[in-house]
Amino acid sequence: MPQLAFDHDQVVTFMVGGNFSADPGWKHKARYHPGDYELMICVHGPINLMIGDHHVVLNTNDVLIVPPYTFMRGTAPSTKKIEFYWLHFLLPNDHLKTDSGTKVLSATPHPKEITVQYHYHFSDINDLIILTHQLLAVDTSQPFGQEQQNLLMTLILTNLANSTNVPENEDRNSALVSQLKEWIRTNIFRSPTLKDLANETELNPQYVSRLFKKYVGMSPKHYMVHLKIQTAKALLIRTNLSIKEVSSYSYFSDDKLFMKQFKKLTGVTPSTFRTKYRKIYHNNPVIDPVLPIPEKITQQLDYKRDPGTPIKK
Repeated sequence: MPQLAFDHDQVVTFMVGGNFSADPGWKHKARYHPGDYELMICVHGPINLMIGDHHVVLNTNDVLIVPPYTFMRGTAPSTKKIEFYWLHFLLPNDHLKTDSGTKVLSATPHPKEITVQYHYHFSDINDLIILTHQLLAVDTSQPFGQEQQNLLMTLILTNLANSTNVPENEDRNSALVSQLKEWIRTNIFRSPTLKDLANETELNPQYVSRLFKKYVGMSPKHYMVHLKIQTAKALLIRTNLSIKEVSSYSYFSDDKLFMKQFKKLTGVTPSTFRTKYRKIYHNNPVIDPVLPIPEKITQQLDYKRDPGTPIKK
């Protein structure tokens, strides 16, 4: 599989990016990448594309990197509402071209290289979207604004690289933890306990807690709080809900507890977070379907779009 790579002590250069959405019938315009890469994060698909000589279908929760020196175009009008984020960037090293016009690196990367695949599919792109909003919200008129954007773009690519560099011994225990994370996501509305997780797996509660912390880096209890806060972040930057409504739809039973937990984990209040990170280049922001957000809110927000600033794609 084609890859891109750069040294682990280098930083990529972010160029421009934004958010794009369209109603059924939209098709991506033909364009040429003269020397930059484009990272596409699909929130709603499918999107039918021709990348060079290859037909690609970008489905919901897919991430695609379009290489430089490549023609791309839409192959068919969309049958559903679509949405994706687009980020253009340059690698720190000079681009290399093959006869096919793409940069292809060895499947065996150098130990000091960060290696990123061209196509991913995730069950949850929440963290990736929040990083993207932070990147696009940077004020480049401030000192070191461009440097901050470059670091955030590098972090996004590093996160993608880490998603594929999983040791072979992460077998059924890893799969079990992944199932538990999904079970927590779908049952978070009732704030499940460690005993509930143990009953779900038919394992000892202490063993479940140790296993979860080993693979996730935090206890199940802290992970639930983290997931609630991540849900709140997405609602703050992508909806017009009041802070009280955000608290409720993020599964907090108490507004004061929500405010306290949010500031503890993010360092700022919910209102400050919204002001700082909401402004991005977009045309129609809609809610991320992979978050554990109540269905009625998703349905309501699908018809309450903010026109924003149109971006030509």
